[in-house]
Amino acid sequence: MFIQRSLLLGLMLPALLLSACRKDEPEIDFGPDGGFQYRTRQNIPGPGDATDWTADGPWNSKEKGLFSSLNLSLDEAQQSRTWYSSVYPNPSEAADGFTFMTSVSSNNPAPAGSRKAYVIVDRRYNVLQRGDINATTHEDVVFGPNSLPAGSLYRLYYVCYVPGQRVYFRSHGDIKVE
Repeated sequence: MFIQRSLLLGLMLPALLLSACRKDEPEIDFGPDGGFQYRTRQNIPGPGDATDWTADGPWNSKEKGLFSSLNLSLDEAQQSRTWYSSVYPNPSEAADGFTFMTSVSSNNPAPAGSRKAYVIVDRRYNVLQRGDINATTHEDVVFGPNSLPAGSLYRLYYVCYVPGQRVYFRSHGDIKVE
């Protein structure tokens, strides 16, 4: 009887500790209105989370850590009139994929050599996709069929920067995959 209890305790204790750790892991709050900004296949906006695709306030340590390889401060003032981004269609069908569209304001052009780094994460900040593209022009990144598993929300973080100089803009947008 004592051996059975010890064995049972030995099996349950690691599971309890593991589940307790998972509760302490930060999770993304996807925000109001379903947690994402609706967009048609033609990239026409609809209702949804107005905090998506706009200049972000301060980022937490998990968010900053996603871009630590840039070796740039993510706390400096932003130029929110320069860059524009969206994902469409949103929601997207897993079998169809989606497009991450970026462009630069002609009234307030990006500095020469600008780049845009992006990271797609799940609700626990696990990195699923990562990339870095030219940010001085209009640029689309097409994510093909089944790029992300169906039935969940994901967050795409991005920063616009000039390598070795500074980050000019940081934001996020949420992606619903059905």
